Amino acid sequence: MVKRFSNGRARWIVLTPSADDEGWRREIAHAASAAGLKASIARALDGSGYGDPEQIFVTEDAALALAADPAAIIAILPEPETAPDAVAQVHGLPAPHSVWHASTLLARALDLARNHAIITATDLGRHPRLLRLFGDMEVVPPKSIAEASRRPAVAAAFSMYRDGGLADTMPIPWSEKLFVYDEKSARDWPEWGVLDVTGRPRMLVWGPYVALPAGIWRAVIRFSVDASAAGRQFRIDWGTRTACISEYVTPGRPGQYEIALDWAFEETDAAEIRVILTEGCFTGTLVFQGMTVQRMPPVPKVENRAA
Repeated sequence: MVKRFSNGRARWIVLTPSADDEGWRREIAHAASAAGLKASIARALDGSGYGDPEQIFVTEDAALALAADPAAIIAILPEPETAPDAVAQVHGLPAPHSVWHASTLLARALDLARNHAIITATDLGRHPRLLRLFGDMEVVPPKSIAEASRRPAVAAAFSMYRDGGLADTMPIPWSEKLFVYDEKSARDWPEWGVLDVTGRPRMLVWGPYVALPAGIWRAVIRFSVDASAAGRQFRIDWGTRTACISEYVTPGRPGQYEIALDWAFEETDAAEIRVILTEGCFTGTLVFQGMTVQRMPPVPKVENRAA
């Protein structure tokens, strides 16, 4: 249980992980000092200094900032495509754990936009010379040292966090390279997503555990089957690790297919799809071709005017 501090009047900056962490922390510290303020890195809640209006806390996690009951919060999200590598380096987390952790921090920061100011990578891409924070701090954005990602599929998925306006966005591609595959099905194939479905019922594909902010999210899953696999039944799940919507599919004919499923995320959570073979198969091949996600507009409430 997270303790809340009702007297917290310090101000908090949520700085999400990126290749530019060191530069941003240096510039924030300089700006705080110039304004006669104290800047500290916060990694856990201990209550120290939370009632001091001259204190600025910097954290990577919006949940910590909210729990401290601060006077104000500003979130800065530089170069989100570099967040997984930054998390892996700082926390020693391998993929897919670094992907889940980094995306959770980014999604939580974007959720702050409902009630707090956020500065996105899109804003920073306009190269502002100065950022005025809280009215009394002037931060010079550091020059980015971000380089092209060694994992383009991950970078493409994380590009969704560059802009705070995720509502009604265009579909965001999630490559087949982001997912985890049943080793028995995938071990003999050099291509991503090619699966031998011969054998007993089992889970074939799962992941990618990229966190999505609250809202209705549509997943469009793409796959193909050959003639031998076309007569088998598959179950496709979309949602979180603990709750989902399921669709049972028996293609019937070889070819390419798309399945669209909507799931309402009540809060920021790691997204998961699962493709499951529900019955034994003597032979056959399924090719998982990745998917897209898209945040859908909220469904308007219909007022009951019945007498």
